[in-house]
Amino acid sequence: MDKSLCIGCCSCEIIAPEVFEIDKNTQTNPKSKVINRKGAGVNKIMNAAETCPTKAINVENIITKEKLFPY
Repeated sequence: MDKSLCIGCCSCEIIAPEVFEIDKNTQTNPKSKVINRKGAGVNKIMNAAETCPTKAINVENIITKEKLFPY
């Protein structure tokens, strides 16, 4: 998660709430954060990443470190 790109639109949290949530401790310009990298399957995480309007979510293969998203 690249917080400098996140605009806090919550699309990732809506799609994969077991992985992402808005940081409620931030009063000004709250950002999404990863709460559990293994909280959902790769398809759900990829869907969340693909719907992020600013492409703030980076997805990589945990084993090979291959970058899966953004391409």
